[in-house]
Amino acid sequence: MTATLGISCTVPALAQVRLDRADPSITEQALPRAVHPGEATAAIPTVETPTPRIGAADGPTGVVAAITVGGRTQLPSSAFAAALTDYVGRQLGRDDLARLAGAVAGVARGNGYPFASASIEAQPMRNGVLRVTLDDGRVDAVRVIGATNPAADRLLTRALVTGRGVRRAELERAILLVGDIAGVRVKDSRYTRQDGFGILLVTIVQDRGSAYVQLDNRGSREVGPVRSTMLASLRGLAGSGDELSLIAAQTPFDPSEFAFVRGRYAAPVGADGAVLSASASYGRSHPGASLAVLDVIGKSVDLAAAYARPLVRSRARSLWGTLEFRAIQIRQTLSGLLLRDDRLATLTGSLNGATALGGGILRGETSITGGLPLSGVSHEGDARISRRDGDARFATIGYTVEWVLTLARPITLVLGSSGQLASRPVLATAEIGAGGPAFGRGYDYAERTGDNGILGSVELRGDLGRVAPGAIERAQVYAFVDGGHVSNWRHGIGGGSLLSSGAGVRAGLFARLDGMIEIALPLNADRFDTRNRRPRLSVRLSRSF
Repeated sequence: MTATLGISCTVPALAQVRLDRADPSITEQALPRAVHPGEATAAIPTVETPTPRIGAADGPTGVVAAITVGGRTQLPSSAFAAALTDYVGRQLGRDDLARLAGAVAGVARGNGYPFASASIEAQPMRNGVLRVTLDDGRVDAVRVIGATNPAADRLLTRALVTGRGVRRAELERAILLVGDIAGVRVKDSRYTRQDGFGILLVTIVQDRGSAYVQLDNRGSREVGPVRSTMLASLRGLAGSGDELSLIAAQTPFDPSEFAFVRGRYAAPVGADGAVLSASASYGRSHPGASLAVLDVIGKSVDLAAAYARPLVRSRARSLWGTLEFRAIQIRQTLSGLLLRDDRLATLTGSLNGATALGGGILRGETSITGGLPLSGVSHEGDARISRRDGDARFATIGYTVEWVLTLARPITLVLGSSGQLASRPVLATAEIGAGGPAFGRGYDYAERTGDNGILGSVELRGDLGRVAPGAIERAQVYAFVDGGHVSNWRHGIGGGSLLSSGAGVRAGLFARLDGMIEIALPLNADRFDTRNRRPRLSVRLSRSF
Protein backbone atom coordinates (compact mmCIF):
# COMPACT_ATOMS: atom_id res chain seq x y z
CA MET A 1 0.00 0.00 0.00
CA THR A 2 3.04 2.30 0.18
CA ALA A 3 2.80 3.09 -3.51
CA THR A 4 -0.88 3.98 -3.14
CA LEU A 5 -0.25 6.40 -0.32
CA GLY A 6 2.66 7.97 -2.15
CA ILE A 7 0.60 8.72 -5.22
CA SER A 8 -2.49 10.02 -3.48
CA CYS A 9 -0.70 12.24 -0.98
CA THR A 10 1.84 13.73 -3.36
CA VAL A 11 -0.20 14.48 -6.47
CA PRO A 12 -3.84 13.61 -5.78
CA ALA A 13 -5.23 15.13 -8.96
CA LEU A 14 -2.77 13.16 -11.09
CA ALA A 15 -3.56 9.94 -9.22
CA GLN A 16 -7.28 10.48 -9.67
CA VAL A 17 -6.95 10.82 -13.45
CA ARG A 18 -4.66 7.80 -13.71
CA LEU A 19 -7.00 5.58 -11.71
CA ASP A 20 -9.99 6.79 -13.72
CA ARG A 21 -8.22 5.39 -16.78
CA ALA A 22 -8.47 1.97 -15.16
CA ASP A 23 -12.24 2.33 -14.70
CA PRO A 24 -13.99 0.33 -17.48
CA SER A 25 -17.28 2.20 -16.92
CA ILE A 26 -15.53 5.47 -17.86
CA THR A 27 -13.53 4.06 -20.76
CA GLU A 28 -16.62 2.56 -22.40
CA GLN A 29 -18.36 5.96 -22.49
CA ALA A 30 -16.10 6.94 -25.41
CA LEU A 31 -16.99 3.86 -27.50
CA PRO A 32 -19.23 4.08 -30.61
CA ARG A 33 -22.94 3.89 -29.82
CA ALA A 34 -25.56 1.68 -31.40
CA VAL A 35 -28.56 3.41 -32.98
CA HIS A 36 -31.73 2.08 -31.38
CA PRO A 37 -35.25 2.24 -32.85
CA GLY A 38 -36.62 5.73 -32.81
CA GLU A 39 -33.29 7.52 -32.65
CA ALA A 40 -33.00 8.09 -36.38
CA THR A 41 -35.33 10.45 -38.21
CA ALA A 42 -36.61 8.64 -41.31
CA ALA A 43 -38.14 10.42 -44.28
CA ILE A 44 -41.77 9.52 -44.91
CA PRO A 45 -42.36 8.16 -48.43
CA THR A 46 -44.57 9.86 -50.96
CA VAL A 47 -48.14 8.61 -50.75
CA GLU A 48 -50.24 8.39 -53.91
CA THR A 49 -53.64 10.03 -53.52
CA PRO A 50 -56.77 8.87 -55.38
CA THR A 51 -58.21 10.67 -58.39
CA PRO A 52 -61.63 12.25 -57.73
CA ARG A 53 -64.46 10.00 -58.99
CA ILE A 54 -66.96 11.58 -61.38
CA GLY A 55 -70.22 9.73 -62.08
CA ALA A 56 -72.47 12.52 -63.30
CA ALA A 57 -74.67 12.17 -66.37
CA ASP A 58 -73.53 13.63 -69.70
CA GLY A 59 -74.63 17.09 -70.70
CA PRO A 60 -74.83 20.36 -68.77
CA THR A 61 -76.82 20.76 -65.60
CA GLY A 62 -79.47 23.32 -65.11
CA VAL A 63 -78.51 26.59 -63.46
CA VAL A 64 -76.95 25.72 -60.11
CA ALA A 65 -78.54 27.74 -57.32
CA ALA A 66 -76.71 26.06 -54.44
CA ILE A 67 -74.19 23.29 -53.80
CA THR A 68 -74.19 21.00 -50.77
CA VAL A 69 -71.33 18.74 -49.66
CA GLY A 70 -72.26 15.52 -47.90
CA GLY A 71 -71.00 12.00 -47.37
CA ARG A 72 -68.29 10.78 -45.00
CA THR A 73 -66.67 13.97 -43.78
CA GLN A 74 -65.97 15.63 -40.48
CA LEU A 75 -65.40 19.07 -42.00
CA PRO A 76 -68.01 21.82 -41.51
CA SER A 77 -69.90 23.14 -44.55
CA SER A 78 -68.24 26.53 -44.14
CA ALA A 79 -64.87 24.99 -45.03
CA PHE A 80 -66.03 24.57 -48.66
CA ALA A 81 -67.62 28.00 -49.20
CA ALA A 82 -64.71 29.60 -51.05
CA ALA A 83 -64.23 26.59 -53.33
CA LEU A 84 -67.93 26.47 -54.35
CA THR A 85 -68.44 30.16 -55.18
CA ASP A 86 -67.26 29.95 -58.81
CA TYR A 87 -69.71 27.14 -59.62
CA VAL A 88 -72.95 28.73 -58.36
CA GLY A 89 -75.31 30.69 -60.62
CA ARG A 90 -74.50 28.97 -63.92
CA GLN A 91 -74.85 25.72 -65.81
CA LEU A 92 -72.05 23.17 -65.37
CA GLY A 93 -70.74 20.86 -68.06
CA ARG A 94 -68.94 17.58 -67.38
CA ASP A 95 -65.51 19.25 -67.24
CA ASP A 96 -66.91 21.82 -64.80
CA LEU A 97 -68.28 19.05 -62.59
CA ALA A 98 -64.91 17.30 -62.64
CA ARG A 99 -63.18 20.50 -61.55
CA LEU A 100 -65.82 21.05 -58.85
CA ALA A 101 -65.30 17.56 -57.45
CA GLY A 102 -61.55 18.10 -57.52
CA ALA A 103 -61.93 21.43 -55.70
CA VAL A 104 -64.04 19.83 -52.95
CA ALA A 105 -61.54 16.98 -52.53
CA GLY A 106 -58.72 19.55 -52.52
CA VAL A 107 -60.31 21.39 -49.59
CA ALA A 108 -60.39 18.15 -47.60
CA ARG A 109 -56.79 17.35 -48.49
CA GLY A 110 -55.74 20.86 -47.57
CA ASN A 111 -57.35 20.29 -44.19
CA GLY A 112 -55.22 17.21 -43.55
CA TYR A 113 -57.10 14.33 -45.25
CA PRO A 114 -54.64 13.06 -47.91
CA PHE A 115 -56.88 10.29 -49.28
CA ALA A 116 -60.02 12.42 -49.68
CA SER A 117 -62.00 12.10 -52.92
CA ALA A 118 -65.29 13.52 -54.20
CA SER A 119 -67.93 12.41 -56.67
CA ILE A 120 -71.01 13.89 -58.27
CA GLU A 121 -73.62 11.31 -59.18
CA ALA A 122 -76.43 11.70 -61.71
CA GLN A 123 -79.23 13.41 -59.77
CA PRO A 124 -82.43 15.43 -60.14
CA MET A 125 -81.60 19.02 -59.20
CA ARG A 126 -84.56 20.03 -57.08
CA ASN A 127 -84.68 23.80 -56.69
CA GLY A 128 -81.30 24.04 -58.41
CA VAL A 129 -79.43 22.27 -55.56
CA LEU A 130 -76.43 20.17 -56.62
CA ARG A 131 -75.12 17.52 -54.23
CA VAL A 132 -71.40 16.64 -54.03
CA THR A 133 -70.47 13.49 -52.14
CA LEU A 134 -67.17 13.62 -50.24
CA ASP A 135 -65.24 10.64 -48.92
CA ASP A 136 -62.56 11.88 -46.55
CA GLY A 137 -60.37 8.82 -47.09
CA ARG A 138 -61.19 6.14 -44.55
CA VAL A 139 -58.73 3.21 -44.40
CA ASP A 140 -60.64 -0.03 -44.07
CA ALA A 141 -57.62 -2.35 -44.28
CA VAL A 142 -53.83 -2.21 -44.31
CA ARG A 143 -51.61 -4.58 -46.28
CA VAL A 144 -47.87 -4.79 -45.52
CA ILE A 145 -46.03 -6.15 -48.55
CA GLY A 146 -42.39 -6.80 -49.43
CA ALA A 147 -41.72 -8.59 -46.12
CA THR A 148 -43.76 -10.17 -43.35
CA ASN A 149 -43.79 -8.22 -40.12
CA PRO A 150 -46.73 -8.69 -37.70
CA ALA A 151 -45.50 -5.78 -35.55
CA ALA A 152 -45.88 -3.42 -38.53
CA ASP A 153 -49.33 -4.88 -39.27
CA ARG A 154 -50.51 -4.29 -35.71
CA LEU A 155 -49.13 -0.77 -35.55
CA LEU A 156 -50.64 0.36 -38.85
CA THR A 157 -54.01 -1.27 -38.18
CA ARG A 158 -54.36 0.26 -34.75
CA ALA A 159 -53.32 3.72 -35.91
CA LEU A 160 -55.17 3.96 -39.23
CA VAL A 161 -58.15 1.57 -39.31
CA THR A 162 -60.37 3.74 -37.12
CA GLY A 163 -63.65 4.00 -39.03
CA ARG A 164 -63.03 7.62 -39.96
CA GLY A 165 -60.94 9.56 -42.45
CA VAL A 166 -57.19 9.31 -41.92
CA ARG A 167 -55.48 12.60 -41.22
CA ARG A 168 -52.06 13.38 -42.64
CA ALA A 169 -50.50 13.64 -39.17
CA GLU A 170 -51.81 10.20 -38.27
CA LEU A 171 -50.44 8.75 -41.50
CA GLU A 172 -47.01 10.34 -41.00
CA ARG A 173 -46.79 9.09 -37.43
CA ALA A 174 -47.82 5.54 -38.30
CA ILE A 175 -45.43 5.15 -41.24
CA LEU A 176 -42.52 6.71 -39.37
CA LEU A 177 -43.15 4.41 -36.42
CA VAL A 178 -43.05 1.42 -38.76
CA GLY A 179 -39.64 2.68 -39.90
CA ASP A 180 -38.59 2.77 -36.23
CA ILE A 181 -39.14 -0.98 -35.85
CA ALA A 182 -35.77 -2.68 -35.60
CA GLY A 183 -34.47 -3.59 -39.05
CA VAL A 184 -37.47 -2.21 -40.98
CA ARG A 185 -37.35 0.44 -43.71
CA VAL A 186 -40.47 1.76 -45.46
CA LYS A 187 -39.97 1.96 -49.23
CA ASP A 188 -43.37 3.09 -50.43
CA SER A 189 -47.03 3.42 -49.51
CA ARG A 190 -50.07 3.67 -51.76
CA TYR A 191 -53.79 4.14 -51.14
CA THR A 192 -56.31 2.39 -53.35
CA ARG A 193 -60.04 1.69 -53.38
CA GLN A 194 -61.51 -1.75 -54.14
CA ASP A 195 -65.28 -2.26 -54.21
CA GLY A 196 -65.78 0.80 -52.05
CA PHE A 197 -63.14 -0.18 -49.47
CA GLY A 198 -60.09 1.97 -48.80
CA ILE A 199 -56.88 -0.10 -48.65
CA LEU A 200 -53.42 1.21 -47.73
CA LEU A 201 -50.53 -0.79 -49.22
CA VAL A 202 -47.23 -0.31 -47.39
CA THR A 203 -44.05 -1.77 -48.88
CA ILE A 204 -41.25 -2.51 -46.43
CA VAL A 205 -37.73 -3.93 -46.55
CA GLN A 206 -36.57 -5.97 -43.57
CA ASP A 207 -33.01 -6.59 -42.42
CA ARG A 208 -32.69 -9.55 -40.05
CA GLY A 209 -29.13 -8.77 -39.02
CA SER A 210 -26.41 -6.14 -39.25
CA ALA A 211 -22.90 -5.53 -37.97
CA TYR A 212 -20.38 -2.74 -37.67
CA VAL A 213 -16.67 -2.97 -36.90
CA GLN A 214 -14.29 -0.13 -36.13
CA LEU A 215 -10.58 0.25 -35.48
CA ASP A 216 -9.25 3.53 -34.06
CA ASN A 217 -6.48 5.00 -31.92
CA ARG A 218 -8.65 7.08 -29.57
CA GLY A 219 -7.52 5.15 -26.49
CA SER A 220 -4.90 6.32 -24.01
CA ARG A 221 -1.41 5.00 -23.36
CA GLU A 222 -2.75 3.13 -20.34
CA VAL A 223 -5.66 1.59 -22.24
CA GLY A 224 -4.77 1.44 -25.92
CA PRO A 225 -4.26 3.63 -27.79
CA VAL A 226 -5.50 1.27 -30.52
CA ARG A 227 -9.03 -0.04 -29.90
CA SER A 228 -11.33 -2.31 -31.82
CA THR A 229 -15.11 -2.19 -31.51
CA MET A 230 -17.82 -4.41 -32.93
CA LEU A 231 -21.57 -3.79 -32.91
CA ALA A 232 -23.95 -6.50 -34.08
CA SER A 233 -27.72 -6.93 -34.12
CA LEU A 234 -30.05 -9.87 -34.73
CA ARG A 235 -33.79 -9.25 -35.17
CA GLY A 236 -36.97 -11.28 -35.11
CA LEU A 237 -35.61 -13.82 -32.64
CA ALA A 238 -38.49 -14.33 -30.21
CA GLY A 239 -41.09 -12.17 -31.90
CA SER A 240 -41.71 -9.62 -34.61
CA GLY A 241 -39.91 -6.33 -34.03
CA ASP A 242 -37.51 -7.53 -31.34
CA GLU A 243 -33.74 -7.06 -31.46
CA LEU A 244 -30.73 -8.53 -29.72
CA SER A 245 -27.74 -6.19 -29.98
CA LEU A 246 -24.17 -6.67 -28.86
CA ILE A 247 -21.23 -4.32 -28.48
CA ALA A 248 -17.77 -5.70 -27.81
CA ALA A 249 -14.57 -3.69 -27.53
CA GLN A 250 -10.96 -4.42 -26.66
CA THR A 251 -7.38 -3.29 -27.16
CA PRO A 252 -6.34 -5.72 -29.94
CA PHE A 253 -2.57 -5.45 -29.52
CA ASP A 254 -2.80 -6.22 -25.79
CA PRO A 255 -6.24 -7.73 -25.08
CA SER A 256 -5.61 -7.80 -21.32
CA GLU A 257 -5.54 -3.98 -21.14
CA PHE A 258 -9.23 -3.51 -21.85
CA ALA A 259 -12.24 -5.64 -22.75
CA PHE A 260 -15.88 -4.68 -22.66
CA VAL A 261 -19.07 -6.43 -23.72
CA ARG A 262 -22.72 -5.37 -23.53
CA GLY A 263 -25.84 -7.23 -24.60
CA ARG A 264 -29.23 -5.60 -25.03
CA TYR A 265 -32.59 -7.15 -25.84
CA ALA A 266 -35.44 -4.88 -26.92
CA ALA A 267 -39.00 -5.69 -27.95
CA PRO A 268 -42.07 -3.64 -28.88
CA VAL A 269 -44.77 -3.24 -26.26
CA GLY A 270 -48.31 -2.80 -27.55
CA ALA A 271 -48.91 -1.28 -30.97
CA ASP A 272 -48.01 2.38 -30.50
CA GLY A 273 -44.22 2.30 -30.95
CA ALA A 274 -43.23 1.74 -27.31
CA VAL A 275 -40.14 -0.40 -26.65
CA LEU A 276 -39.10 -2.28 -23.51
CA SER A 277 -35.42 -3.24 -23.19
CA ALA A 278 -33.02 -4.91 -20.81
CA SER A 279 -29.24 -4.84 -20.97
CA ALA A 280 -26.19 -6.12 -19.14
CA SER A 281 -22.51 -5.30 -19.52
CA TYR A 282 -19.17 -6.37 -18.17
CA GLY A 283 -15.87 -4.54 -18.44
CA ARG A 284 -12.34 -5.35 -17.35
CA SER A 285 -9.19 -3.25 -17.56
CA HIS A 286 -5.58 -3.96 -16.66
CA PRO A 287 -3.85 -0.78 -17.85
CA GLY A 288 -0.27 -0.56 -18.91
CA ALA A 289 2.08 2.41 -19.30
CA SER A 290 2.26 4.46 -16.08
CA LEU A 291 -0.07 2.08 -14.21
CA ALA A 292 1.61 -1.18 -15.21
CA VAL A 293 3.91 -1.24 -12.19
CA LEU A 294 0.96 -0.87 -9.80
CA ASP A 295 -0.93 -3.86 -11.26
CA VAL A 296 -4.25 -1.99 -11.24
CA ILE A 297 -7.24 -4.08 -12.35
CA GLY A 298 -10.68 -2.57 -12.84
CA LYS A 299 -13.95 -4.43 -13.26
CA SER A 300 -17.47 -3.14 -13.88
CA VAL A 301 -20.85 -4.84 -13.99
CA ASP A 302 -23.90 -2.96 -15.23
CA LEU A 303 -27.58 -4.01 -15.39
CA ALA A 304 -30.32 -1.82 -16.85
CA ALA A 305 -33.98 -1.90 -17.86
CA ALA A 306 -35.69 0.83 -19.88
CA TYR A 307 -39.06 1.78 -21.34
CA ALA A 308 -39.13 4.18 -24.31
CA ARG A 309 -42.21 5.67 -25.94
CA PRO A 310 -42.72 8.05 -28.89
CA LEU A 311 -44.55 11.17 -27.77
CA VAL A 312 -44.43 13.12 -31.04
CA ARG A 313 -43.57 11.62 -34.43
CA SER A 314 -43.73 13.57 -37.67
CA ARG A 315 -41.50 14.77 -40.47
CA ALA A 316 -41.18 18.19 -38.83
CA ARG A 317 -40.49 17.10 -35.26
CA SER A 318 -40.15 14.01 -33.12
CA LEU A 319 -39.91 13.46 -29.38
CA TRP A 320 -39.40 10.31 -27.30
CA GLY A 321 -39.62 9.77 -23.57
CA THR A 322 -37.51 7.16 -21.79
CA LEU A 323 -37.44 5.84 -18.23
CA GLU A 324 -34.42 3.73 -17.25
CA PHE A 325 -33.34 1.91 -14.10
CA ARG A 326 -29.65 1.10 -13.84
CA ALA A 327 -27.49 -0.70 -11.28
CA ILE A 328 -23.70 -0.64 -11.56
CA GLN A 329 -20.72 -1.77 -9.54
CA ILE A 330 -17.12 -0.76 -10.25
CA ARG A 331 -14.22 -2.37 -8.42
CA GLN A 332 -10.50 -1.64 -8.68
CA THR A 333 -7.66 -3.53 -7.09
CA LEU A 334 -4.02 -2.52 -6.70
CA SER A 335 -1.58 -5.42 -6.47
CA GLY A 336 -4.49 -7.63 -5.46
CA LEU A 337 -5.79 -5.33 -2.71
CA LEU A 338 -9.17 -3.63 -3.02
CA LEU A 339 -8.75 0.05 -3.90
CA ARG A 340 -12.19 1.19 -5.14
CA ASP A 341 -15.67 -0.23 -4.75
CA ASP A 342 -18.43 2.03 -6.16
CA ARG A 343 -22.03 0.80 -6.12
CA LEU A 344 -24.86 2.84 -7.63
CA ALA A 345 -28.52 2.42 -8.51
CA THR A 346 -30.06 5.17 -10.61
CA LEU A 347 -33.39 6.09 -12.17
CA THR A 348 -33.25 8.34 -15.25
CA GLY A 349 -36.05 10.09 -17.06
CA SER A 350 -35.12 11.58 -20.41
CA LEU A 351 -36.58 13.29 -23.46
CA ASN A 352 -34.83 13.16 -26.80
CA GLY A 353 -35.93 14.35 -30.18
CA ALA A 354 -35.36 16.30 -33.37
CA THR A 355 -37.01 19.31 -34.97
CA ALA A 356 -36.51 21.78 -37.80
CA LEU A 357 -35.16 25.06 -36.42
CA GLY A 358 -33.73 28.15 -38.05
CA GLY A 359 -33.28 26.49 -41.42
CA GLY A 360 -31.42 23.54 -39.89
CA ILE A 361 -32.09 20.41 -37.87
CA LEU A 362 -31.87 20.47 -34.08
CA ARG A 363 -31.36 17.19 -32.22
CA GLY A 364 -31.07 16.92 -28.49
CA GLU A 365 -31.65 15.10 -25.26
CA THR A 366 -32.31 16.26 -21.73
CA SER A 367 -32.35 14.02 -18.69
CA ILE A 368 -32.82 13.96 -14.94
CA THR A 369 -31.00 11.22 -13.04
CA GLY A 370 -31.53 10.33 -9.41
CA GLY A 371 -29.21 8.14 -7.40
CA LEU A 372 -31.55 5.89 -5.43
CA PRO A 373 -30.97 5.48 -1.66
CA LEU A 374 -31.13 1.70 -1.79
CA SER A 375 -29.42 -0.65 0.59
CA GLY A 376 -25.84 -1.37 -0.41
CA VAL A 377 -25.10 1.74 -2.49
CA SER A 378 -21.98 3.80 -1.77
CA HIS A 379 -22.15 6.62 0.78
CA GLU A 380 -19.88 9.58 1.39
CA GLY A 381 -17.23 8.53 3.85
CA ASP A 382 -17.06 4.91 2.78
CA ALA A 383 -13.48 3.65 2.77
CA ARG A 384 -13.25 2.38 -0.81
CA ILE A 385 -14.97 4.87 -3.11
CA SER A 386 -13.64 6.75 -6.12
CA ARG A 387 -14.24 10.20 -4.61
CA ARG A 388 -13.75 10.87 -0.92
CA ASP A 389 -16.79 13.16 -0.81
CA GLY A 390 -18.74 11.31 -3.53
CA ASP A 391 -22.08 9.67 -2.88
CA ALA A 392 -24.42 7.41 -4.86
CA ARG A 393 -27.43 9.37 -3.57
CA PHE A 394 -27.55 12.38 -5.87
CA ALA A 395 -29.50 14.14 -8.59
CA THR A 396 -28.19 15.43 -11.91
CA ILE A 397 -29.69 17.39 -14.79
CA GLY A 398 -27.98 16.89 -18.13
CA TYR A 399 -28.38 17.76 -21.78
CA THR A 400 -26.83 17.11 -25.18
CA VAL A 401 -27.72 19.14 -28.25
CA GLU A 402 -26.61 19.38 -31.89
CA TRP A 403 -27.71 21.83 -34.59
CA VAL A 404 -26.85 21.15 -38.24
CA LEU A 405 -27.29 23.93 -40.81
CA THR A 406 -26.47 23.87 -44.51
CA LEU A 407 -24.99 27.32 -45.16
CA ALA A 408 -24.57 26.88 -48.90
CA ARG A 409 -23.97 23.64 -50.68
CA PRO A 410 -21.63 21.95 -49.96
CA ILE A 411 -20.84 23.84 -46.71
CA THR A 412 -22.47 22.74 -43.42
CA LEU A 413 -22.19 24.24 -39.93
CA VAL A 414 -22.53 21.93 -36.91
CA LEU A 415 -22.87 23.30 -33.38
CA GLY A 416 -22.87 20.92 -30.42
CA SER A 417 -23.00 21.18 -26.66
CA SER A 418 -23.38 19.00 -23.59
CA GLY A 419 -23.69 19.82 -19.92
CA GLN A 420 -24.45 18.55 -16.43
CA LEU A 421 -25.40 20.00 -13.08
CA ALA A 422 -25.22 17.80 -9.97
CA SER A 423 -26.85 18.31 -6.60
CA ARG A 424 -23.73 17.18 -4.69
CA PRO A 425 -20.35 15.51 -5.27
CA VAL A 426 -20.83 12.31 -7.28
CA LEU A 427 -18.79 9.17 -7.87
CA ALA A 428 -16.39 8.91 -10.82
CA THR A 429 -18.72 7.09 -13.22
CA ALA A 430 -21.43 9.76 -12.79
CA GLU A 431 -19.14 12.72 -13.54
CA ILE A 432 -19.02 14.71 -16.76
CA GLY A 433 -15.73 14.61 -18.64
CA ALA A 434 -13.97 17.05 -20.97
CA GLY A 435 -11.71 15.66 -23.66
CA GLY A 436 -12.21 12.91 -26.19
CA PRO A 437 -13.83 12.44 -29.61
CA ALA A 438 -16.86 14.66 -28.88
CA PHE A 439 -15.60 17.69 -26.95
CA GLY A 440 -11.87 18.37 -26.68
CA ARG A 441 -10.54 16.21 -29.51
CA GLY A 442 -6.97 17.32 -28.87
CA TYR A 443 -7.07 15.36 -25.60
CA ASP A 444 -7.92 11.86 -24.40
CA TYR A 445 -11.38 11.11 -23.06
CA ALA A 446 -12.17 12.63 -19.63
CA GLU A 447 -8.82 14.35 -19.01
CA ARG A 448 -10.85 16.77 -16.89
CA THR A 449 -13.77 15.47 -14.83
CA GLY A 450 -16.27 17.07 -12.50
CA ASP A 451 -19.71 17.11 -10.94
CA ASN A 452 -20.76 20.05 -13.13
CA GLY A 453 -19.71 21.15 -16.56
CA ILE A 454 -20.52 22.60 -19.94
CA LEU A 455 -18.91 21.50 -23.20
CA GLY A 456 -19.15 22.86 -26.72
CA SER A 457 -18.06 22.31 -30.30
CA VAL A 458 -18.15 24.30 -33.55
CA GLU A 459 -17.45 22.39 -36.76
CA LEU A 460 -17.48 23.54 -40.38
CA ARG A 461 -17.83 20.80 -43.02
CA GLY A 462 -17.31 20.78 -46.75
CA ASP A 463 -18.61 17.87 -48.84
CA LEU A 464 -16.39 17.01 -51.80
CA GLY A 465 -18.65 14.33 -53.25
CA ARG A 466 -17.25 11.44 -55.26
CA VAL A 467 -13.52 12.08 -55.47
CA ALA A 468 -12.21 8.89 -57.12
CA PRO A 469 -14.89 6.46 -58.34
CA GLY A 470 -14.22 2.96 -57.10
CA ALA A 471 -11.76 4.16 -54.45
CA ILE A 472 -13.14 7.24 -52.68
CA GLU A 473 -16.90 7.31 -53.19
CA ARG A 474 -17.47 10.35 -50.97
CA ALA A 475 -15.28 12.70 -48.97
CA GLN A 476 -15.75 15.47 -46.45
CA VAL A 477 -13.20 17.92 -45.07
CA TYR A 478 -13.84 19.67 -41.78
CA ALA A 479 -12.35 22.06 -39.24
CA PHE A 480 -13.37 22.52 -35.64
CA VAL A 481 -12.90 24.25 -32.31
CA ASP A 482 -14.10 22.43 -29.20
CA GLY A 483 -13.62 22.08 -25.47
CA GLY A 484 -15.30 22.90 -22.20
CA HIS A 485 -15.04 23.50 -18.48
CA VAL A 486 -15.87 21.12 -15.64
CA SER A 487 -15.77 21.73 -11.91
CA ASN A 488 -16.42 19.97 -8.62
CA TRP A 489 -18.39 20.85 -5.55
CA ARG A 490 -16.40 21.55 -2.33
CA HIS A 491 -13.30 22.46 -4.38
CA GLY A 492 -12.84 18.84 -5.42
CA ILE A 493 -9.94 17.81 -7.62
CA GLY A 494 -9.97 16.77 -11.28
CA GLY A 495 -11.76 19.74 -12.85
CA GLY A 496 -10.54 22.41 -15.24
CA SER A 497 -10.83 23.68 -18.80
CA LEU A 498 -9.73 22.22 -22.12
CA LEU A 499 -9.69 23.84 -25.56
CA SER A 500 -8.57 22.38 -28.85
CA SER A 501 -8.87 22.95 -32.57
CA GLY A 502 -8.08 20.95 -35.63
CA ALA A 503 -9.08 19.62 -39.02
CA GLY A 504 -9.64 16.32 -40.72
CA VAL A 505 -11.06 14.28 -43.56
CA ARG A 506 -13.88 11.71 -43.49
CA ALA A 507 -14.30 9.43 -46.47
CA GLY A 508 -16.41 6.60 -47.79
CA LEU A 509 -14.02 4.16 -49.39
CA PHE A 510 -14.12 1.04 -51.56
CA ALA A 511 -15.63 -2.21 -50.24
CA ARG A 512 -18.03 -0.29 -47.95
CA LEU A 513 -15.18 0.99 -45.80
CA ASP A 514 -15.31 4.34 -44.02
CA GLY A 515 -12.24 6.21 -42.87
CA MET A 516 -11.26 9.29 -40.91
CA ILE A 517 -7.96 11.03 -40.28
CA GLU A 518 -7.77 14.05 -38.00
CA ILE A 519 -5.17 16.25 -36.41
CA ALA A 520 -6.14 18.18 -33.27
CA LEU A 521 -4.13 20.85 -31.48
CA PRO A 522 -4.31 21.25 -27.67
CA LEU A 523 -4.60 25.00 -27.09
CA ASN A 524 -4.73 25.79 -23.38
CA ALA A 525 -3.24 22.81 -21.49
CA ASP A 526 -0.74 20.02 -21.95
CA ARG A 527 -1.95 16.58 -22.90
CA PHE A 528 -1.94 14.02 -20.11
CA ASP A 529 -0.04 11.41 -22.15
CA THR A 530 2.72 13.60 -23.58
CA ARG A 531 3.04 16.37 -20.97
CA ASN A 532 3.15 18.89 -23.80
CA ARG A 533 0.90 20.35 -26.47
CA ARG A 534 1.98 18.09 -29.26
CA PRO A 535 -0.84 17.64 -31.82
CA ARG A 536 -2.96 14.52 -31.50
CA LEU A 537 -3.32 12.45 -34.65
CA SER A 538 -6.49 10.34 -34.72
CA VAL A 539 -7.29 7.64 -37.27
CA ARG A 540 -10.43 5.55 -37.70
CA LEU A 541 -11.35 2.78 -40.12
CA SER A 542 -14.78 1.11 -40.07
CA ARG A 543 -17.07 -1.10 -42.09
CA SER A 544 -20.80 -1.86 -41.97
CA PHE A 545 -22.23 -5.25 -42.87
